[in-house]
Amino acid sequence: MTLTEFLLARIAEDEEWVRHPDWCRAVADDQACDCDGPARVLAECEAKRRIVERHGGTNWGAAPGDPYPMMCDECQDALWPCPTLRLLALPYADHPDYDEEWRP
Repeated sequence: MTLTEFLLARIAEDEEWVRHPDWCRAVADDQACDCDGPARVLAECEAKRRIVERHGGTNWGAAPGDPYPMMCDECQDALWPCPTLRLLALPYADHPDYDEEWRP
């Protein structure tokens, strides 16, 4: 599993979790939720997804087997996975699929 795949899976889990009726006591009681939590979490998920997309790794114009390492599309001077994606994954470090090699 790549760091990008890992992050996108965690973001999808966060989106699913916030839509779960047990997330908010009001929703669990079939009442309208008046907190900003779900909307804020969903906005954070969208922002994280955009960050992941912008920092996807590329080996610019490389042929198969090219010895040059992948670089970050956004950072352009950082090897991929870049520090930005490594930091974005840090809150999920206790997840069983987290790879310690990603730790910043």
